[in-house]
Amino acid sequence: MQLNTTAQSKSGIENYNFLSTKEPYVWMPVIHHVSKKGIYTELRYNYEELKTASVYAGKSFDKKGKLEYTITPMLGLVFGNFNGGSIALNIEATHKKTFVSMQTQYTISNDNVKNNFFFNWTELGYQPLKWLYAGVSTQQTIQYSGNVQSEYGMLTGFIIKKITIPVYAFSPFSKNQNFIIGINTEW
Repeated sequence: MQLNTTAQSKSGIENYNFLSTKEPYVWMPVIHHVSKKGIYTELRYNYEELKTASVYAGKSFDKKGKLEYTITPMLGLVFGNFNGGSIALNIEATHKKTFVSMQTQYTISNDNVKNNFFFNWTELGYQPLKWLYAGVSTQQTIQYSGNVQSEYGMLTGFIIKKITIPVYAFSPFSKNQNFIIGINTEW
């Protein structure tokens, strides 16, 4: 099996909005670019912590065919309210109309080892129509102290030309429900 780097460069903007009845509104923009040689860069804000930016770089490897996937290992710097470094891995795979994606990172604090954390966001979905997909999603944070926070939810996405609008509902049947709505594009 041979992994390839991306044949053409592509860039994208992801614009996520966190809405909750118990927490204030949070805007989480993410900008990414992958070069023709597979060099991957990503900028984030409010992702690891509020009022915190992060810069990631890595290399994307992909495989085309019946089962298509992309694997992107990365290293990152985090600065703002949280200062430190991060090691991350993004994985995306598709087979026919089914997809899975996973973003995993371990982030280390420069200020206090007790602030170190592991984070994972996983999605599993199905795209029955060209303009619609749906599935399930989970996010987990494991802090250095061993405290584990897990949220499970549903996702629905709408595709309008080059615009994707994902809508996530986490803990939808509890008092702690929250929503993430995105407006994303890639070129």
